[in-house]
Amino acid sequence: MESAPQYFDADNNMESLLDAYMEEHRWHRGDIIEGVIASVTPRSILIDVGGKSDAVVHPREIEQMSSQEIRAFKPGQDVSVYVMDPDRDGSITVSLARAAQQTDWEEARKLMESNELVELSVVDTNKGGVIVRLGQLRGFVPGSQLMPNWRRFQQTGSSEARWQGLLGKQLKLTVIEVTPERNRLIFSERSAYHRHDTKRDILESLEVGSVHKGIVSNIVPFGAFVNVEGVDGLLHVSELSWKRVNDPHEIVEVGQTIDVHVLDVDLDKERLGLSLKRLVPDPWATVGDTCTVGDLAEVKVVNLTSFGAFAALVERPELEGLIHISELSQENVGHPEEVVQVGQQISVKIISVKPDQKRIAFSLKAVTADPADPV
Repeated sequence: MESAPQYFDADNNMESLLDAYMEEHRWHRGDIIEGVIASVTPRSILIDVGGKSDAVVHPREIEQMSSQEIRAFKPGQDVSVYVMDPDRDGSITVSLARAAQQTDWEEARKLMESNELVELSVVDTNKGGVIVRLGQLRGFVPGSQLMPNWRRFQQTGSSEARWQGLLGKQLKLTVIEVTPERNRLIFSERSAYHRHDTKRDILESLEVGSVHKGIVSNIVPFGAFVNVEGVDGLLHVSELSWKRVNDPHEIVEVGQTIDVHVLDVDLDKERLGLSLKRLVPDPWATVGDTCTVGDLAEVKVVNLTSFGAFAALVERPELEGLIHISELSQENVGHPEEVVQVGQQISVKIISVKPDQKRIAFSLKAVTADPADPV
């Protein structure tokens, strides 16, 4: 008699499998990773990032550094680096400067989410407005977003020098646009003054669990911003739908009026968290009505990992389960892509249902096996 399928042993250690998967060093261009400086010379900086070999700071970046800047880096110093070129042999080329910029972009995004005030100095001007600096980033405050009291500083004789009287002035601003791919970081002084005083009052009037109409004001990779009663709240991608959402544009569009559930009101940070999926019942509360151990089900593969394939029920795509790699085939499988592909629709057997953990386990080999073979 054959032993029990490997899946059941793996199922008991699912959390450890997931942890192991997340901890694998699978670097890609654009990743920000932590490391420790291993060595510094006038021509090279090596950084230990825990891989097979040390990461190398791009030579062109070192050429652009002053000798004083290079001497500021010391072996043993903790640093963040931006992955520029990950090689298959484990060595990677990285950038210190771009990592710092990425950190600043993330800070700008957080400031926009929270509508938090930030005080910055004017470092440059052009005919359209003024330039401020957030970390290593240059941000722009259009003239239309400056307060009227600055008009007395305007130089009317030259459009190019119109705002030069503001050089060195401190401005209280809010971030209104963060678009790293276009190198656009836009601030508003008017928004900071006109909205900040009333934002807390509005937030205090919104009760957690209540439902309000809102207008989608912006869509970003991590979700959408929805204006509710004059305050922008974050509708995170995980709160758009009970089913997997790869792109927020699949669910909402800018300018659309939608009902939203107030998920969280943080008065200290003046943040508003919203949900769309909580307007409908949690499908996992009734998963037992749809999924019974031993039943066959039609599913669509939605994601592949090193330890298996995630698949969603065709009739209820909000319910997603795992086909462990040991349940893909009677044969040994090196990677799930050898058996299935994302988007493929297949028949599987339900072998485990755990509503409290929001987990379903499927088996493909139980369906494809020869009926004469034990499963």
